[in-house]
Amino acid sequence: MAACRIVNAAVETAVEEIRTASTDYTTAANDFISAFNSAIAEMEGASKDALDQFFKEKVVPFISEDIPGAVSGMADLLEANRSNFADIDQQIADSILNG
Repeated sequence: MAACRIVNAAVETAVEEIRTASTDYTTAANDFISAFNSAIAEMEGASKDALDQFFKEKVVPFISEDIPGAVSGMADLLEANRSNFADIDQQIADSILNG
Protein backbone atom coordinates (compact mmCIF):
# COMPACT_ATOMS: atom_id res chain seq x y z
CA MET A 1 0.00 0.00 0.00
CA ALA A 2 1.26 3.46 -0.90
CA ALA A 3 2.00 6.01 1.76
CA CYS A 4 -0.74 8.53 2.26
CA ARG A 5 -0.39 12.00 3.74
CA ILE A 6 -2.51 15.11 3.69
CA VAL A 7 -1.67 18.59 4.93
CA ASN A 8 -4.91 20.00 6.30
CA ALA A 9 -3.95 23.67 6.08
CA ALA A 10 -2.80 23.36 2.46
CA VAL A 11 -5.97 21.57 1.42
CA GLU A 12 -8.18 24.01 3.32
CA THR A 13 -6.44 26.91 1.56
CA ALA A 14 -6.82 25.21 -1.81
CA VAL A 15 -10.52 24.57 -1.18
CA GLU A 16 -11.06 28.25 -0.40
CA GLU A 17 -9.16 29.31 -3.51
CA ILE A 18 -11.10 26.88 -5.70
CA ARG A 19 -14.41 28.09 -4.29
CA THR A 20 -13.33 31.66 -5.02
CA ALA A 21 -12.45 30.62 -8.57
CA SER A 22 -15.93 29.14 -8.97
CA THR A 23 -17.45 32.45 -7.92
CA ASP A 24 -15.09 34.29 -10.26
CA TYR A 25 -16.21 32.06 -13.15
CA THR A 26 -19.83 32.89 -12.35
CA THR A 27 -19.07 36.60 -12.32
CA ALA A 28 -17.14 36.34 -15.59
CA ALA A 29 -19.99 34.36 -17.15
CA ASN A 30 -22.49 37.03 -16.16
CA ASP A 31 -20.26 39.73 -17.63
CA PHE A 32 -19.87 37.70 -20.83
CA ILE A 33 -23.63 37.13 -21.11
CA SER A 34 -24.30 40.85 -20.68
CA ALA A 35 -21.66 41.79 -23.26
CA PHE A 36 -22.94 39.26 -25.75
CA ASN A 37 -26.54 40.37 -25.33
CA SER A 38 -25.48 43.98 -25.82
CA ALA A 39 -23.58 43.04 -28.94
CA ILE A 40 -26.59 41.43 -30.61
CA ALA A 41 -29.31 43.70 -29.21
CA GLU A 42 -29.68 45.74 -32.40
CA MET A 43 -29.45 42.78 -34.77
CA GLU A 44 -32.56 41.62 -36.59
CA GLY A 45 -33.58 38.60 -38.58
CA ALA A 46 -33.61 34.85 -38.48
CA SER A 47 -29.85 34.57 -37.97
CA LYS A 48 -30.08 36.79 -34.89
CA ASP A 49 -32.92 34.65 -33.55
CA ALA A 50 -30.93 31.47 -34.18
CA LEU A 51 -27.82 32.97 -32.59
CA ASP A 52 -29.82 34.11 -29.57
CA GLN A 53 -31.45 30.69 -29.18
CA PHE A 54 -28.13 28.86 -29.51
CA PHE A 55 -26.51 31.18 -27.00
CA LYS A 56 -29.32 30.81 -24.45
CA GLU A 57 -29.68 27.04 -24.81
CA LYS A 58 -26.06 25.93 -25.23
CA VAL A 59 -23.61 28.61 -24.19
CA VAL A 60 -25.29 30.16 -21.15
CA PRO A 61 -25.82 26.89 -19.23
CA PHE A 62 -22.25 25.82 -19.98
CA ILE A 63 -20.54 29.02 -18.88
CA SER A 64 -22.86 29.96 -16.02
CA GLU A 65 -23.67 26.53 -14.56
CA ASP A 66 -21.45 23.73 -15.85
CA ILE A 67 -18.04 25.36 -15.46
CA PRO A 68 -18.67 26.97 -12.04
CA GLY A 69 -20.38 23.76 -10.89
CA ALA A 70 -17.45 21.60 -11.94
CA VAL A 71 -14.97 23.88 -10.20
CA SER A 72 -17.11 24.01 -7.05
CA GLY A 73 -17.49 20.23 -7.19
CA MET A 74 -13.72 19.84 -7.10
CA ALA A 75 -13.59 22.01 -3.98
CA ASP A 76 -16.28 19.83 -2.39
CA LEU A 77 -14.37 16.67 -3.32
CA LEU A 78 -11.12 17.97 -1.86
CA GLU A 79 -12.86 19.07 1.33
CA ALA A 80 -14.58 15.70 1.73
CA ASN A 81 -11.25 13.90 1.29
CA ARG A 82 -9.51 16.21 3.75
CA SER A 83 -12.27 15.70 6.29
CA ASN A 84 -12.23 11.92 5.84
CA PHE A 85 -8.47 11.80 6.34
CA ALA A 86 -8.73 13.86 9.52
CA ASP A 87 -11.56 11.68 10.86
CA ILE A 88 -9.76 8.43 10.11
CA ASP A 89 -6.52 9.71 11.59
CA GLN A 90 -8.37 10.59 14.79
CA GLN A 91 -10.12 7.21 14.87
CA ILE A 92 -6.79 5.42 14.58
CA ALA A 93 -5.29 7.60 17.30
CA ASP A 94 -8.28 6.92 19.59
CA SER A 95 -7.98 3.21 18.89
CA ILE A 96 -4.30 3.25 19.83
CA LEU A 97 -4.90 5.21 23.03
CA ASN A 98 -7.97 3.24 24.11
CA GLY A 99 -6.67 -0.20 23.26
